[in-house]
Amino acid sequence: MLESIYHTVLAFSLLICFLSLFATKKEELPVHRLIFVTMGWVLVFESYGLITARQGINNSLLYNVSWVYIESTLLITYFYLLEKNTLFKKRIIQISLFILSLGLVNSIFFQSITHSLQYYTLLPFGLLIVILSIRLLKNILNLKLYPDHNLMEIPHFWISSTVLFFYIEALVLFGTYQLNPGFVVKNVNILFSINKLMAGLMYLFFGIAFIFPHLTKNLNILKTGLVFLFIITNISVIFSFPLKF
Repeated sequence: MLESIYHTVLAFSLLICFLSLFATKKEELPVHRLIFVTMGWVLVFESYGLITARQGINNSLLYNVSWVYIESTLLITYFYLLEKNTLFKKRIIQISLFILSLGLVNSIFFQSITHSLQYYTLLPFGLLIVILSIRLLKNILNLKLYPDHNLMEIPHFWISSTVLFFYIEALVLFGTYQLNPGFVVKNVNILFSINKLMAGLMYLFFGIAFIFPHLTKNLNILKTGLVFLFIITNISVIFSFPLKF
C-alpha cells in the first residue's frame, strides 16, 4: 500500500514539475530542468527497484549506482548551480571527485557494490549534501539569494529544507543498521515507512516547489496544509508501528 502511494506521489510530482517548466523564468530554467531530470531518474529506478524486490532479486547494485552515486551527484550539481561563490564551487567539485574516489576504494576493498548498500560511500555524499543544504538555506535566510522575494515563495527554500530532513533521516537510519542491525530488523516496518514518507515528501516538494511563486492568495492555506500533512503523517506512522528494542 505504502509503495503504491509512494510511486503515485513520484509520478504526480514529476508531472507537476514538467508542467511548471513552461511558467518558469529563464534564469531558473537550468535548475528547474535538473530537478525534473532528477525526478524522472528517481521514478525510473524506484519503479525498477519495486519490480526486482517483488521478484526477490537483490537490487543493491541498482540502489548503489542509482541513488548513492547518480542521485547524489545530481543533487550536488543542483546546489553547485545555485552557489555564487566561485571558490566554494571549486571546492564542491574537488570534494565530489574525492568522494567518488572513496567510493571506488570502498567498492574494491570494503563494501561490494552488488551485495549491500554502500553506507561508507553514502555517508560522505550525504554529509556533503546536508552541508550544502544548510549553506543554501543560510544564504536564502540572510538575503544573499532572492532578497526581493517572499521566503515562502522561493522554490529552493522548500527543496533544500526537504533534502536536509531526508538525508539526515537516511544517514541515521542506515547508520543505525551498520551499528545495530538487530534493532532495524525488528522495527523494519516503521523505520522504512518513515524513510519512504520522508522521501515521498521530499519528491513531492521537488514537484510543487516551482508553482509556489505563481500562487497568490491561496499560498498561505497551501503552505499550512502541507506543514500540517507533514506533521500528521509522521505522527501517524510512528504510532502505527511501535518500536521494539
